[in-house]
Amino acid sequence: MDEFKTREAAWIALNRVRTQIFHDTERALAAAGLPKLNWYDVLWELDQNPDGLRPFQLEQQLLFDQSSFSRQVARMAEQGLLSRESANGDGRGKVLRITEKGRALRAQMWVIYRAHIDNGMSTAVASGDLAPVGQVLD
Repeated sequence: MDEFKTREAAWIALNRVRTQIFHDTERALAAAGLPKLNWYDVLWELDQNPDGLRPFQLEQQLLFDQSSFSRQVARMAEQGLLSRESANGDGRGKVLRITEKGRALRAQMWVIYRAHIDNGMSTAVASGDLAPVGQVLD
């Protein structure tokens, strides 16, 4: 297999595994009465940046598509999961920070997310679905 086809196969394999893990996790989160992974994504990014992030910075860092980012942030703030504070030197600008309630929710969600990542990756490795990735890394 030529180098391009090997990389293409690896990219497809990674995306298939990610998509399956994502869908399985979303179903499990819903069954547990928890928000979707895009909320986890926001909380994780804010937890990694204790000084907070401006909304445009946060949006650039996210792993998942955020089609209604502003509304999502507003809902998360209303639920006390993040705070929106004035940015230093910019009266109209905001800095977003995770709250303790947001950290607690992220931790709750992580239990489910991690289990699906572990299971999905283990299954994909055992079945050979990620073999093309190994070929690229060799």
